[in-house]
Amino acid sequence: MIALSARPILAFVFAAALAGCSEGESRMQKGFEDGLKTSFVESFGESCRAAAEGSGAPADLAVKVCKCTADELIKKYSASDLIGLSPEMASPVMKQCAAKSGLPI
Repeated sequence: MIALSARPILAFVFAAALAGCSEGESRMQKGFEDGLKTSFVESFGESCRAAAEGSGAPADLAVKVCKCTADELIKKYSASDLIGLSPEMASPVMKQCAAKSGLPI
């Protein structure tokens, strides 16, 4: 039987543990981003619908355009970008979704 020194074994275990930590960290980061995006969709959807309906848009059309816009925004922007989303960033996406829904722009 070959005798193994403890030092290489400990180095291997330590390297494996570090790799596991980085995987856990990236899973945690992904979970955070996914949660933030889910929260964004809900919050944006409610605000968008309220504003659209307040301006006289039919409720069903407001829901359709706002959902499309929120879905496209989370595809286009990172979670950190969504936190600082400006009207200038959202406007072209909203216009695109409105056009898809048959609204004149």
